This record gives sequence, C-alpha cells and structure tokens, in this order.
Amino acid sequence: MEICEHGEIFVEKDGDVIFDHTKIILRDADDEYFYAKINQRMTRFSIVDINGLDTTRIPTDQIWPLANPKFSRVPDSLPPTSYLKRPRLLYYGLDDLDCGSHILTEVEACEILKRHPHSNIAPYLGCIVKAGRIRGLAFARYFVTLSQMLKDGTPFDRGHCLRGIEAGVRHMHKLGLVHNDLTPTNIMMDGDNPVIIDFDSCKREGDGLGSKAGTDGWTLDGQDRAMQENDLYSLSIRAALKTDGLCIPNPPMAL
Repeated sequence: MEICEHGEIFVEKDGDVIFDHTKIILRDADDEYFYAKINQRMTRFSIVDINGLDTTRIPTDQIWPLANPKFSRVPDSLPPTSYLKRPRLLYYGLDDLDCGSHILTEVEACEILKRHPHSNIAPYLGCIVKAGRIRGLAFARYFVTLSQMLKDGTPFDRGHCLRGIEAGVRHMHKLGLVHNDLTPTNIMMDGDNPVIIDFDSCKREGDGLGSKAGTDGWTLDGQDRAMQENDLYSLSIRAALKTDGLCIPNPPMAL
C-alpha cells in the first residue's frame, strides 16, 4: 500500500478546537482505497508503519459514481498539458458529504461549460472512466493561482484581471450556472488572464448548496441556494479592495 493523502482532524471541546486524530488515505496495488486513523500528528518527517495500520476499505460505489454514457471521456494517459482532478478522499465518512455526488455535480456543470467555452473559464477535457465509474476529471493545466501571485507580490494588470473574472462569471450566469466559491485560490492565472477553476460547488441557479456552501468570507452568510448574488458578492469584495483598499473581514486574499 501507499499513502495518498493525510490530514489532521480537529474537534471542539470545552469551547476550544483541539487535535483529535490524523486520517490517512491509502491505495493498494489493485487500485482499491482504504482509510486509517492514528493518534499522532504527521509532518513530512514522520515515519508511518503502513503494515501496522488498522485499515478500513472505502467501498468503490461510495466514492466513484457511475458515468453517464453521454459524458465526455478522455484516455487514461493524459498529455502533460492537462491536469487530472481527483476527489479528496479525506472527506469520506464525514456527515452529509457524499464524494460521488460532488463528482457528478462538477461533471454536469463542466459538460455545459464544455459546450459553451469561454476564455476566462478553464477548458474541461472530459472525465476518466474505469469499470464504468468516474475516476477523475481532466482540465487544461495552469501553474499559478491568483492567490499565489498576490502573496508573492507579482505585478499584473489588476483591472484587466477583475474584468476577466467578471466576464467568466457573467458567462456562467447566462448558462444558468452559479459558481458559489469564487476565491483567489479558485482563479488560475495565464499571464494577466484569469481563468476560473474548481466547479464542485457549481450548481444550477436555485438548486440547494448542501454541504458545499463556499468559503467563509467570500460567500453570503446563511445562503443555502445557488443564487447569482453569491458570485456577485465575491466580485464586490475584489472590486472594493482593488479600488479603495478597504479591509473586508475574513477573506484570505483579495485584489
């Protein structure tokens, strides 16, 4: 087996948030996935005895949804210019979170965007299907997020960037889609051209958001449905910060 993911799980106790355990996702030679829990925190120097872990198999039908024959498909071997997105299995087992349904949500939105492309929206290439189930989604590859450029202080045309993000959002809205999670982390940069990515919160306008309700500080509080106002609120934060240097609570990074 090999470790694919690991993450620390925190719980609330006596009004404080404390470390509870580390969750580890493993994959075996047959491409089956398992999870295990350990009571220690992990660093990049940590050594874990995989053979000594108490593992639990993750049922295939609970993480990989059945592929609709109408979905676009790509070969298992992708060119280096593409990016393969797989679901984070660390979320498996959390209450009200269904990995498979979130994959389908993203594929269904991306199929619409593939039929109606836009220069400010990441091109969707199709999904990878194995044994009739979706195992990943392929997109054009970009190498730097807007968040990283802002953190590094990289110069770019911020006005052009903001207009590009808005153009991409308006395009989605015309198609009846709402992104619902517009943050600098979900914007890739192709030179000065912004490209919107990450559509696992994208829903048809009016649909319920469920457990994927956006990022704190970038979405309207208490909003439980996909409404254009969700995206327009995110854009308003960027616009305010860009033009006036205002300090808006919570957002991790802004134009």
